[in-house]
Parts: sequence; structure tokens; C-alpha cells
Amino acid sequence: MRKENKYRHFWRILFLLFIVYVALFISVENGYYERQNAKNTILTEEKIREFENDVKNNKEVDIKDYLEEEHQDYSSKTSKLAVKLSNGIEKIMTKGIGSTISVLKELFS
Repeated sequence: MRKENKYRHFWRILFLLFIVYVALFISVENGYYERQNAKNTILTEEKIREFENDVKNNKEVDIKDYLEEEHQDYSSKTSKLAVKLSNGIEKIMTKGIGSTISVLKELFS
């Protein structure tokens, strides 16, 4: 009876992961990601005039040259501290894992 219960949990988790995968797949296929990125770009009146002049002068045009991204800084002292802390932890963990792996290599070689 115990094995049956373990397998039931395994299949539930697998089914949940499959549902998440399907949801993400559908959102990407429907262009959700592209729409979210498009919200962050703007076309200013100055860039529109520049684009129109380039078209009139038969220059080669690429829309990416005329788009400007909106950059809003939402960081605060707390978020900056959290980023510094996480970067420090990452460095410590990277060094620790690297040294652990090198010790294991020496043990098993």
C-alpha cells in the first residue's frame, strides 16, 4: 500500500508539471511574450519624423533603429541591498561548490 501512495504522488506531480508546460507553450505560441516586450518600447514623435524622412530619402530602414525602450528604475535601498547580498552568496556558493568538486575529484581519482 505504501508503494501505491508514492506512485500516486509521483503521477500527480508529473501531471501538474505537464499542465504548467502546456500553459506556457500556449502563451508563447499566442504571442504573449512578444506583446509584453512591445509594451516596453515606444515610438516618439521625433523618431517618427526621422523615420518618415528616411523613407522619403530612400534610405534603408529598420524599425528597431527608431524604437526607444522605456526604462523605469524601481529599485530602492532595500532591493539594491538584496541584490548585493544575493551576489555575495552566489560568489561564496560558487567557490564552495568548486572546492568541493575538486576535493571529490582527488578522492575518486
